[in-house]
This record gives sequence, C-alpha cells and structure tokens, in this order.
Amino acid sequence: MEEQRIVDIFQSYREINQAFFQILSKAASKHNLTALQLLVLRVLHENPGIRLSELAEKLNVGNSTMSGTVDRMVKAGILERERTEADRRAMTMKLTEKGKALWRETDATRMNMMRPLLSMTEQDHRELSRLQNEVLRLLKQSKEEA
Repeated sequence: MEEQRIVDIFQSYREINQAFFQILSKAASKHNLTALQLLVLRVLHENPGIRLSELAEKLNVGNSTMSGTVDRMVKAGILERERTEADRRAMTMKLTEKGKALWRETDATRMNMMRPLLSMTEQDHRELSRLQNEVLRLLKQSKEEA
C-alpha cells in the first residue's frame, strides 16, 4: 500500500512533466524550432555570455549534443559565439537580435498555450506550491541521507 502511494506521486509528476514538454514542443515547432532549441533560447535570454558547458549543464544534456544544437542555431543566425577576453580559447554565447525576437515570439506562444492554468484558483495554486515544495524537501532530504 505504501509503495503504491510512492508510485502514484511519481506517476502524477511524470504525466504533468510530459504534458508540459508536449506544449513546449508544440510551441517550438510553431516557430520551426526543437524543444531543446527553445530551451536554449530561454537560458541564453536569462544568461547572456554563458559558456557551452554551463548551458549543457543547465539543460541536462551532454556537451556534444549541446554543441550540435548550438552549431545549428549559429548557422540560423539565432545566436553567436564570442571568445572571452580573459581566455582566448573559451567561447561564450549570446542571442543575436534575430534570436531575441524569436525568444519573445516563442515565449508568447508558449505562455498562451499554458493560459488554461490560470483557471486554477489562487488557493489551489498556493496549495499546489506548498505540496510541491514539500515533495522537493522530502526528496532532497532522502538524497542527502543516501
């Protein structure tokens, strides 16, 4: 019985995560991007001048996957690489003007597709946040004890 509670909690998060990813993928495809490229736009919007390894780490993908994605985005004129002054071998990335405009468009599309979430009451939203924080706290605690 206890195991079933764990499975139920895990399964509900899995289904929600899949639903969010489907919306993200659909929003990206409306702008001829992959879901990963849309996530790259978001991270570069929030962290201009980030290095490839940091970007890969933030998105939980390998450096080689990230490098291929970045190469395609550079060719498309969405982002650009720059050598750093401190270390001429190191490369940082930032969005081009085209990339910034694309981020604004894709973010608007994604937010519009998630607008139904606003039908939740404020009270339900607060309760959801409280429960998610509790799940996170318990899992972190379990991870530290392991």
